[in-house]
Amino acid sequence: MTFDTLAAGRTLEDAGLTSKQAEAVTTTIRVAIAEGTGTKQDIFRLEARLAELEPRLTWRVLGGVGALLAVAVAVARLLFA
Repeated sequence: MTFDTLAAGRTLEDAGLTSKQAEAVTTTIRVAIAEGTGTKQDIFRLEARLAELEPRLTWRVLGGVGALLAVAVAVARLLFA
C-alpha cells in the first residue's frame, strides 16, 4: 500500500494544521502502514509454513474421521446386538 505523505501533508495544512503538525501526522500514518502491512516475503514464508502443516492437518482430520467411524460402529453394535 502506498501513502502519499506530501499530498496528505498539504491536505492537513490546507485544513489548518501547521507544517510541523501535518508532518507529525503523516509520519505517524506512514509508520503505522509500514508496520501493519505484510510484504511479499512475509506471504512467501506463510505459504511455506502452510505447505509444511498441510500433511499433518490432513492426517489429523483423517484420524478424527476414523475415530468417529469407530465410535459409530461401536454404538451400532450396542444398539443392534
